[in-house]
Amino acid sequence: MTQLLTGSIGILVLGSLALAQTPPPEADPFTVERAFSEGGKVALQLASGDYTVRAGASDRIVVRWTPDRHARLKDVQDLRVSVRVTGRTGTVVTSGEADHTDFVIELPARSDVHLRMRAGEITLEGIDGHKDIRMTAGELKIGVRRETLASAHASVTFGDLDARALGISKSGIKRTLDWFGGGDYELDARLGAGDLTLAEIR
Repeated sequence: MTQLLTGSIGILVLGSLALAQTPPPEADPFTVERAFSEGGKVALQLASGDYTVRAGASDRIVVRWTPDRHARLKDVQDLRVSVRVTGRTGTVVTSGEADHTDFVIELPARSDVHLRMRAGEITLEGIDGHKDIRMTAGELKIGVRRETLASAHASVTFGDLDARALGISKSGIKRTLDWFGGGDYELDARLGAGDLTLAEIR
């Protein structure tokens, strides 16, 4: 009986040691998230690439990225994603070669957005707040709820400006619109070359 108990205790001890030495599951290497309260301002300083910026949880910023089959291993390894939060301000910075990487950035639905990017494609959807957006070249699509807007300014130096959500559509050179409503938020979106769309959110 004593030998049986001793053997059982030994097995329990070995099992406990094995559990203690088992490393915790690795975090997703392609996801960064930080706690962030709804109603704050988020600055996005983005490397050229493809991004979807959309409404997510009301208490955090989440950035996920997925390299496609054309991405080079070195570019994936050198890609840097930083998410910092100071009080009511969040900052998301991406750097490196992101041409073959798809990003999804989730923010609280009520967030002010300040976005700067050189080239690529951006879709911004489901975010209510002030928006200040500058992009040099590419495709820029912004979802809007006209009833929430106090004003909207949008311009494209070379390309198309589709703002049918506000009853306006223009194409050519140096297209600009200014629109005024009865909501709370201001939208200022400026694109150097490409297509800028203000799409209605239903």
